[in-house]
Amino acid sequence: MDFLGNISLRLVGLLVTVGTLAAVYFFAIKPATDTANNAFHSISGPLRQAERQAARAQRQLQHNATGGSTSSKISLNKLQKCISGAGNEAKLLQRCAKRFGP
Repeated sequence: MDFLGNISLRLVGLLVTVGTLAAVYFFAIKPATDTANNAFHSISGPLRQAERQAARAQRQLQHNATGGSTSSKISLNKLQKCISGAGNEAKLLQRCAKRFGP
């Protein structure tokens, strides 16, 4: 009989532990990961848009540079330097596209 009492006590302890862990997950861990995911998604959209704008501007400048215009070649070089310096910074890429784009 004492053996059965220990099993039920251990079972209650296990259920309390599982309940505590579930509460910590739903009230602390899950909201934090959701917030991080939302932050990532809110940044990745403008970053992709800036990359597309910079690529479009670079293609336009390359197209213009093949015409032999010296100013277009200079602008192309400046755009390439600006993009390489910007890295993955969305605001900097957008600034490069606006400054040196078509």
